[in-house]
Parts: sequence; C-alpha cells; structure tokens
Amino acid sequence: MGILPEFVLEGKVFLRKAVTHMTQQHISPRYPQGRTAFFLIHGVGEQNPFETVDYFVQNFIKYVFEKQKLSIVAEHLVAKRRRANGCIWTESFVRLSSKDPEQDWLIDIHEYYWGNQTSHQIGVSEVLQWTEQTLEGTIKFYSLEENKSQLNQLLQASDEKRVFKFRLRWLTIFLRLFNFVYPLLRLGLWLILSLLNPFLSGRFLQSAWKLSQALVTPSLVNFVGDVAIYTTTDVKSPHERVREQMLSESLILLKTILRDKEANYNQVILIGHSLGSCIAYDTLNRLCIEASLLKNNGKSLCLDKITGLVSFGSPLDKIAFFCREQVQKHQYIRASILDHLNSFRVKPQAAKTTPYFTINPVDCKLDQLQWVNYFHLKDPISGHLDYYEDVDNIPMKYDATWGLDAHMGYWEYQNFYEGIARRFLYTSSEDGVNQDLVNKFDRSEGDQQLIDV
Repeated sequence: MGILPEFVLEGKVFLRKAVTHMTQQHISPRYPQGRTAFFLIHGVGEQNPFETVDYFVQNFIKYVFEKQKLSIVAEHLVAKRRRANGCIWTESFVRLSSKDPEQDWLIDIHEYYWGNQTSHQIGVSEVLQWTEQTLEGTIKFYSLEENKSQLNQLLQASDEKRVFKFRLRWLTIFLRLFNFVYPLLRLGLWLILSLLNPFLSGRFLQSAWKLSQALVTPSLVNFVGDVAIYTTTDVKSPHERVREQMLSESLILLKTILRDKEANYNQVILIGHSLGSCIAYDTLNRLCIEASLLKNNGKSLCLDKITGLVSFGSPLDKIAFFCREQVQKHQYIRASILDHLNSFRVKPQAAKTTPYFTINPVDCKLDQLQWVNYFHLKDPISGHLDYYEDVDNIPMKYDATWGLDAHMGYWEYQNFYEGIARRFLYTSSEDGVNQDLVNKFDRSEGDQQLIDV
C-alpha cells in the first residue's frame, strides 16, 4: 500500500522538473509587445518623489530583462502636463526599450505622487478618533444579520480569528495610550532641546517645538493618518478637500497619458500599492462616471487602452466594509445613489437591494481590464478581495515577519514582477510550450519545494 503514494509523488516531482526544464531551456527570451504605460501610485508613509519609480524600475529590469539577458535602454524623459487647476508642470518618467532596432516596443513608467498632500495634515487625536470609528464600524458590520455567515467563516481559521480579535483592537489601545502620554513627552523633549540649543547642529537647528513633534510622533501615526485622511466620509471635513485634490490630480494625469498622441500607447496598466490601490480604484471609478456622461460611451477618453489594474498590499475590502459611509436602513434612496456612484466592479450582492433605482446610470464596466490582486497573509493591510468581482487574487509567499516587513515585501519579490510581465507584456506562447501549464506551476509557489527535492 505504501508503494503507490511514493510512485505518485515521484511522478509529480518528475513532471515539475520537466516543466521547469522546459521553461529554462526551451523557451526563448520573450520580448514585450507594443507600447505600454505603467501608471504607478505609491502607498502610505513618508514617501519621496520617484522612490516608487526607483523600486519598480530597478527590480523590473533585474527580474524581467536581466534574468533573460536582454539588452535594454533605460531613459529619463520629461513631458509638459497640466494640473487640475490649469497650472503647467513637468512630469519625469522612465522609458525602457530594446537596444535591438528590430524590436519595436517600449515601456513607460509614470508615477502619481501624492505624499506631499497628506503630510502633516492630521493630528494624533484625529487618528485616534478615526481608529475608534473604524473599530466601531467593524463591530457594526459583523453584527448585521446578513454578515454573520462571513463572521463564522472568519472565525473558523485560527490565523484569521487572531487577526480579527486583536490587530485593530491593539492598534486602538496603543493610540489611546499614546494620546495620553503624547503631550507630556513632547513638552519634556521641547525643554531638553531648548536647553541644549547652543550645542545643537544640523537638523536640530530648527524650531524646538516642531522638532519635538517630529521626534515624538511615531511613524505608525503617519501611516494610519494617510488612510484616515483619504477614507473620510464627512464632506464637511477639511480632509475631504485633500482627498478630492488627490483624485482630481490622479484622474487628469491618467487621462493625459491615455490621450498622449506622441507616445500613442497600446495599453495602460494601473499599479497601486497599499492606499495607492484605493486611489487607483477610485480613479477608475470616476473615469467610469465621466464616461457615462458622454454620448460616445467614453471613446474620446480612450478607455479601451486600460487593460490592467494591479493592486498589492491593498486595503480595498477593509475600507469598503468598515470605513464606508453608514446609511440608515430607511434611507434607501440615498443608499442607492451612493451605491451607483461607487459601483465599479462591485459585486451585485454587495449593493443594497431596493425595488426602486434598479438601473445604474453609471454604465461603464471596462470589460477588457484584468484586475490582479497580490496579497500576503502576514500583511495586516492587504487581503483577498471579496467585495469586488472579476478579481484574480494571488497570494504571495515570500519570507517576512508580520507587519511592515510583509507589507513592503512585494517590491523586492521576483514572482511579483514576473507575474506582471507574463500577464500584460507578452501576447503568445513560444516554442510550442504550454504556457498555461507553466503559469499553473508559477502560481503554486508552495510546489517549488517539491521541485527542489
């Protein structure tokens, strides 16, 4: 009885080795096709301009081109752009192309930088208030009768049970404690800096009060603060103007890239990390609203060029479930309007049901768009996206500790870049190899251990 399982195991190992051998020996170097634009949007934190481009371009060259020993040209280009308020500015972007003149393809990497718009816009007390509201929204969400089945599924898995019970709760406890000791810490540090002022140099030669704030405030507040600003649902809040500005700038830059006659892209792919994935999604949602207002179904917007949305480390589900605006049950008209205005790729069953307002005036599906979502189980921000339809959820299995390490690990993970290239840059298989079979093994990262036996 023990021979058959061993025989099956050996057969699987042999098959995987054969597929690996085919991918390494019998697949010629693969070249991108056409003219592609990547539209990158960074995530939360103290980001600087072009950091996202730097991470992405370096690793894309390393894992996609250098691995295949393909000679390419990397260039820094500039273009004149117009902001939402009409002002002219100069965009810097990176272009990758082949050294071989017979290879007529290019890849442009554009970045939408928004970090300066949320910097120092929110205080610790406001972050604490947002966290408590989110925790309250989480409890209310799972208390609804229609959501109890989701709660039961969540609590069946021990890892998810631990996440649900402790992560947001501990974050709230930490912020409450910090809010209590924050004034004392800042006052004490201000006194120390003031006394030491004659002996200070470098970055310490500035206002002791402002410097004490920068030194005392933990980076966690900056991370959570970005999310708190962007997810505000109160239109009367000053943070709503910041969010509106972020989306307006993102939308106009995307439309400019789509209509760029000089670059004449065949396809445009949006790539958003962390909160950047939410900005990318909301930008597409607004683009759909704008297209629905046009008589030509948005053809003038060149929507057919948008072929992909890549989200990684994305909190989209959490924001949709726990941070969205709560509407009273009797306000079914208001609920329907809000659902229609935020309906891009939302599952029909996720929307509130009513016998009225069944026709959505926002009729833009972007059917050609492939949405792939990368997540890691130790990334507290990301997760499997269940609120939206037609999403290919792919778990990442790189080694990382829980928290920021897992949340940032995508940027240096080889399979992440190879997956993007395989999905969007190549048009067909080569040398008769069954690429679908190869992709299945690529997706099952855990099977790699069997290959190495």
